[in-house]
Amino acid sequence: MDGFTLHVLLLLLLQLSATFGFYVLSRRPTRRTAALPPSPPGLPIIGHLHLLSDKPHCSMAELARKLGPIIYLQLGRVDTVVISSAQLAELVLKTHDHVFANRPQLVAAQYLSFGCSDVTFSPYGPYWRQARKICVTELLSSKRVNSFELVRDEEVTRLVSAVSDRTGSEVNMSELFFKLANDMLCRVAFGKRFMEQTGDLAAVLTETQALLAGFCWGDFFPGWAWVNWASGMKRRLEKNLEELRTVGDDIIREHLKKRERAGPTGDEKEDFVDVLLRVQRRDDLEVPITDDKLKALVLDMFVAGTDTTSSTLEWTMTQLARHPTILKKAQEEVRKTAAAAGTRTVEEADLRHLCYLKAVIKETMRLNPPVPLLVPRESMENCNLGGYEVVAGTRVLINTYAMGRDPGSWENPLEFRPERFDGADFRGQDFRFLPFGGGRRGCPGFGFGMATVEMALARILYHFDWELGPGVEEAKDLDMEEIFGLATRKKSALVLVPKRIH
Repeated sequence: MDGFTLHVLLLLLLQLSATFGFYVLSRRPTRRTAALPPSPPGLPIIGHLHLLSDKPHCSMAELARKLGPIIYLQLGRVDTVVISSAQLAELVLKTHDHVFANRPQLVAAQYLSFGCSDVTFSPYGPYWRQARKICVTELLSSKRVNSFELVRDEEVTRLVSAVSDRTGSEVNMSELFFKLANDMLCRVAFGKRFMEQTGDLAAVLTETQALLAGFCWGDFFPGWAWVNWASGMKRRLEKNLEELRTVGDDIIREHLKKRERAGPTGDEKEDFVDVLLRVQRRDDLEVPITDDKLKALVLDMFVAGTDTTSSTLEWTMTQLARHPTILKKAQEEVRKTAAAAGTRTVEEADLRHLCYLKAVIKETMRLNPPVPLLVPRESMENCNLGGYEVVAGTRVLINTYAMGRDPGSWENPLEFRPERFDGADFRGQDFRFLPFGGGRRGCPGFGFGMATVEMALARILYHFDWELGPGVEEAKDLDMEEIFGLATRKKSALVLVPKRIH
């Protein structure tokens, strides 16, 4: 949150404190504070919100350095525990996974996920179990991921062509990576590229991404409906929801008409909407999938995939540009692999041989995790973590940014050294490294996302050499400032100069 917004909020809430302070505080349950995790001094009403910057993962990491790997924060009216170590993350995501499997009902998600009907934000229970099973077995299975190989090839080829057209000139790689992610996800979700969508879906989805990435004061003051109204958030959310429902209905009608014209189609030709329309008609569903739930599930795949994919590409290419020796080593691996296969480019079958490139991506996600604060969890019953009490209803945040820089887990943690990742696991088993979360609420789309990231990086490393953009004299001078959002992006665009080699 920026300083001006925070200052305005502080003034507003402090003015209200004389009237509402005693009422609010008197209604809070009595807490056994002796058992709570360490906590910094707070203020009336807002608690510890004033301690957070516009990069809350950094603020929380600094608090953890002072107070320890588990801290208690009162964020507005929300009890919050922040975890910053692998050992405690394992307790939350494995030992007590069943206790922390619920999600808090965040304001933007309640609107834009059609009442939290997606996989990411739906409450733990029968519907979530069914929705996740559908995603794992129908939308994001290995078979389905492989079925989109042609789409990945076509979209990455378009990326290479766009870079090739500007060889020798400055290229905004951040912009191209974001376009690649949007086009890729739109094609597999809706059947068309981002800007080819009917019903102004591109503009609507852009607003959806912004609203889900933004900061919502109502999340910290549940029950204070006027907060969302006064901030204008309620009006924006209602408008975007109405637009999502309209364009979503158009997409469903278009897919139903296409199915009527073409008759039954094979799985390899189905996009996500096709798949869910087929699943919707099954008679073995425990919870019926309404059209709104269908829209929520498809939008979840799109929103969860676009920013994280483009952010990972952006940060990986930034780290490679900052470390020319590592860049050269990764290029040599890619080019030798393609030469051994006798191809004129990198094919998807070659990716399994690119061990060093995979290590580069992992090391990037350690230092620049796309989601530095994992999607919040909420405790469903009282639990003990590291000797401290976490009561039912507490919001739990896992700070992967802090964990990736923990000297207790990593030797020289601020050094970019891909070699440290020989054999490290993406899938929530190495609790030092959780780019996709872990436990039963871990991200089911890691295979789909990594296939796009690996293919895009392999191709642009194979076809081009890279030089620094204008105004950057040395690699170490590349700007590494970030912006917190749905995924953490670079504050300034990554601009490089490509030179076509192959």
